[in-house]
Amino acid sequence: MKRKSKLTDILPWVNPELDPAHPKNINYLGVRNIIEAARATKDCKRIVRITGKGETPWSIFSILINMFGSFAKAWNYEGEEVLRKCQDVDYTIIRPGVMKNVKPDKGKKILALADDGGNLKVSSVPYSTIADLCVQVLRYPNTARATLCAMNVPEGEGEVSYASFLQRVEPDRRIFPSSLMQQHVQAVRAGVFILLAAITSLVTGAVSILSW
Repeated sequence: MKRKSKLTDILPWVNPELDPAHPKNINYLGVRNIIEAARATKDCKRIVRITGKGETPWSIFSILINMFGSFAKAWNYEGEEVLRKCQDVDYTIIRPGVMKNVKPDKGKKILALADDGGNLKVSSVPYSTIADLCVQVLRYPNTARATLCAMNVPEGEGEVSYASFLQRVEPDRRIFPSSLMQQHVQAVRAGVFILLAAITSLVTGAVSILSW
């Protein structure tokens, strides 16, 4: 069942672990559980994880998603770091754009992929396109321990398939921040302050007009 996010989730005294469907339990603790399960099987060599662009805590989109989505972006990134620190099970992290339930534009040169957590402009991407990518990466050993950004680009600027990109993918080379939780929290608090200030200003203005 899909969880309804609560604005109270941003309060510091709320314990998210009391709600099994909270993003912390899904995107962070859930990833830890998957790693332990993979270790227990002794056969699972790689975990493919879909997350999202989460290295910009102060962007308006991150603030809004965290504010109204119970810090979903923040916990997604913390889950990524759990995978990167795991040495005995490989990972491929896929950061897609806004996934939608639409048919893919097959045959058009619109697919783009950047490794090392590269930055691509956010776009909409069909669910089925990302699902195919999740399967394809397992055919390329070089995509192990790689963070991939997958977006659609204007016609002619991309490729028809991911194959040419996947052949050139290299494992993560840069040092990712060990945690961005504090920055995400600070950004949301600033966003809430600005939102409340704006509401207060509007209410004060309305009262002044009515009492004039």
